[in-house]
Amino acid sequence: MMFYTSLSSYHILILESQMNILIDGTNIISGGGVSHLTEMLNATTQGMLTEQRIKCIVVVGIRKTLEKINDQEWLIKVPMTGFESSLLKRQYWKRAKLKQIVRSYHIHIIFNPGGSFYSKRYPYVTMSRNMLVFETKEANRYGFSLYRLKFFFLRILQKRSIQNAAGVIFISKYSWEYIQHISKVRFKNAVLIHHGISDRFRNAPAEQLPINHYSNENPFKILYISTIDPYKHFDNVAIAIDELSEQYPVQLIAIGSKAHGYDKFEKLLQKNPTNIKYLGNVSFSQIHEYYKNCNLFVYASTCENMPNILLEAMTAGLPIACSKKAPMPEFLKDAGAYFDAENPASIRNTVEALLQSPEQRAKISHMAAQYSQHYSWRKCAKETFQYISSLV
Repeated sequence: MMFYTSLSSYHILILESQMNILIDGTNIISGGGVSHLTEMLNATTQGMLTEQRIKCIVVVGIRKTLEKINDQEWLIKVPMTGFESSLLKRQYWKRAKLKQIVRSYHIHIIFNPGGSFYSKRYPYVTMSRNMLVFETKEANRYGFSLYRLKFFFLRILQKRSIQNAAGVIFISKYSWEYIQHISKVRFKNAVLIHHGISDRFRNAPAEQLPINHYSNENPFKILYISTIDPYKHFDNVAIAIDELSEQYPVQLIAIGSKAHGYDKFEKLLQKNPTNIKYLGNVSFSQIHEYYKNCNLFVYASTCENMPNILLEAMTAGLPIACSKKAPMPEFLKDAGAYFDAENPASIRNTVEALLQSPEQRAKISHMAAQYSQHYSWRKCAKETFQYISSLV
C-alpha cells in the first residue's frame, strides 16, 4: 500500500497539470460511506480522469479506509496517523493540515462525500447522504438522547455545507426534492448521481416454488439486512413473520448490527427463536452469500436516501416485499410488493400474498434484477468526476 507524505518527482510533474482534486474522507469511518468511497475510486480509470482533465486525486482519511482503495499512479493517499481514534481528533487534524495539503498538492477543488464540509476559502463539492438529519419525524424515533441531539447539529452543519458548496451531489430524486422544498435549503448547483452495486451481488433469479414445497425442516427463508435502528422496524417484521409461522413454514433471517431498535426486536427474538434467527453483524465482504441462500427479501425502512441494501437484493434476484415510504419506490418501481412498515398486519398480508403466488414472486424478481442493471460503480465514478471537473 502506498502512502505519500512528501512529493516525489512523479507527483511534482502531475501537480503542474490542469486539475487536482482533494477528497476529504476524514469522516468516512464505516458503513455506506466507506463502500461508496472505496468502490468508486476502485472503479475509476486513468481514461476517465484524462477525459476530464484530472491528473491527480488526493484522498485523506483513516488508514483502515485508505487500505481498501487500490494503489494507482494518479492517486495519493494521506493517512491521519495518530488522529484517527475520535471525531474531535480528526477535526483537529483537518483544521491543522488541510491548508497545507491544499497548497502542497496544488488542489483546485475539494470533494467531501461525507456531507459535512464547509469552507469559504476553497471551492468544494458536497454530497447529501443521511436523511435522518433532515426528516424530523424519523429522527424523533430516537427520543431524548445524544443521538437525537447529534442529528440536530448535523442538520445545521449540512444545511450550511449545501448552501455554500460550489456543487451538491444528490443520490436520489427524493432527497433532492425533500431538502430543497420541505427543508427549504437553497443551493447553487446540483446533480443526481446514483451509487453503484458491486457485481458480486449479481445473481440470476431462482426458480420460485409453491409454499407447500417447504417444511419446518426446510423453511422458506425471508431475509432482512440492515442496522437494527428504530426506523428500520425490525420489530414489526418479526411480529409479521411470527404470525405467518403459525400457518406457513417460514423463517426470518435477520442480519445487522445492534442499534437503538434492538431491544424491541430482542423480545420477539426470545419469544420465537426457531422461526426468527438473528445472525448479528456479518462482514460486508461475505454478505452476498446470504442473498443467494434465501427465498424472499423484506425491506421495512422508513428513512433512506438511496437504499443500497434494497439495490443489493434487487441485483441478487430475490423477490422483494418493501416499505412503500419514499424513496424506495423510486428504485424498486413496480418490481416489488409494498406495505406500510409501521403496520405489522400490512407487512404480514403483503408477505403472505407473495408466499401464495410463486408466479408473482418470479415476475417481480426478474423485473428487479433487470432494473438493477442501471447501477454500476464505474458509471458512478465517471459521472462524479465529470461533474466535479465541470465546476472547476
